[in-house]
Amino acid sequence: MGVKRTVQKAGPSISIEQFLALKQPKGDLLLEVDGKIVSLTSLERVYWSTEKLTKFDLLCYYILISDELLPFLKDRPAILQRWPRGINAPMFFQQDLESAPAFIKTAHLTNQEGRELDYAVFTDRASLLHFVNLGTIEQHPWHSTIKHLSKPDWIAIDLDPKKAPWQHVLEVARIVKSVCDDLDLVCFPKTSGSSGMHVYIPLKPVATYDRVAEFARLLAGEVSSRVPRIATIERTIAKRKSDQVYVDSMQNARGKSLASVLTARAKPGATVSMPLTWKQVEAGVKISDFTIKNVPGLITKHKNPWRDFFASQQALKL
Repeated sequence: MGVKRTVQKAGPSISIEQFLALKQPKGDLLLEVDGKIVSLTSLERVYWSTEKLTKFDLLCYYILISDELLPFLKDRPAILQRWPRGINAPMFFQQDLESAPAFIKTAHLTNQEGRELDYAVFTDRASLLHFVNLGTIEQHPWHSTIKHLSKPDWIAIDLDPKKAPWQHVLEVARIVKSVCDDLDLVCFPKTSGSSGMHVYIPLKPVATYDRVAEFARLLAGEVSSRVPRIATIERTIAKRKSDQVYVDSMQNARGKSLASVLTARAKPGATVSMPLTWKQVEAGVKISDFTIKNVPGLITKHKNPWRDFFASQQALKL
C-alpha cells in the first residue's frame, strides 16, 4: 500500500523565532522550519495538567533542544508513542505510518513479529516537530540507523528500580561503569526521566543485533554478580527483592527502543531523560532535577555531557 501523502495546508506561515515569541497561543498555525512547512494544531491543548504545560510548551522545548537531540534521532526508524490528549489520557503505539506530509521519510521494514510496516524515520527538525504535533511526547528511536539497520550503534542498559531506593540505582550505574572500565569501553549515563537510569555504550555499527544483545546480556550478568545485594537480572518481579535494581539488557533486540536522551517524558513534572556526567551520578542527581522548562538552559550553560558520544564509538571484543 505504501504511505499516503497528505496535501500541504495553504496559508501564511511564521518563523521559528516568531513561534518562540508567542504568548499562550491557541488553535492552529503553519510553521516554516528550515524551508519546510509544518502544520501545528491545538497549541493550547494541556499535556501536563498539574504543571499547566501545553502542546505549545512541548514544541518550544523540542525546538530549543533540537540541535543536541537530533544526532541521536537522525536516520533512525521511530516507534511513535502518541498521547494526543496529554499524559492523563490513553496512549497508543504507532509503528505503521498510514499517511504523512511529503517531507516525512519512511522505511518499509519487517518487525519482530514478521509484519511489514512503514516506519516513520527521524530526519530533521521538521520531522521531529511533525511527530510531536501528533502527540508524540516522547521520542523512541531504533538502536540502529537506516544505513546500518541490522547493526546497532549503541548498547542500552536500563536500570529499573521498581521499588528499590534511588541510591541503589546510582550505585548500580557506577558498577556498570566499573565493568565497562575493565573492558576498556566508554559509557554514558542518563536519567530515564521516568524512574531509573540508562547507561549507553556507543558502538561502531559492525556487530549484528544478536551479537550485541548477547554481549549486553553478559554485561548485565556481570554487573548483578558484583553487587547481588542491590542488583539483579531476574525478569520476574515477584522473584526480586524489593530493594534490588533490575539490570535490563533485553531492550537491545532489533526493533526494540528506549526513550532517547533529551526526550521529554509523559510523566508528572514534564521530566526529561537527561544526559549526565559521571561526576553528577556520584553527586546524586535526581530525576526531578530535569524538566522541559529548565533543560534547554542547563544544556546551554553546561554543555551537553554526551556531545562526544558518536566520537567515542568503539568495537566490541566479541
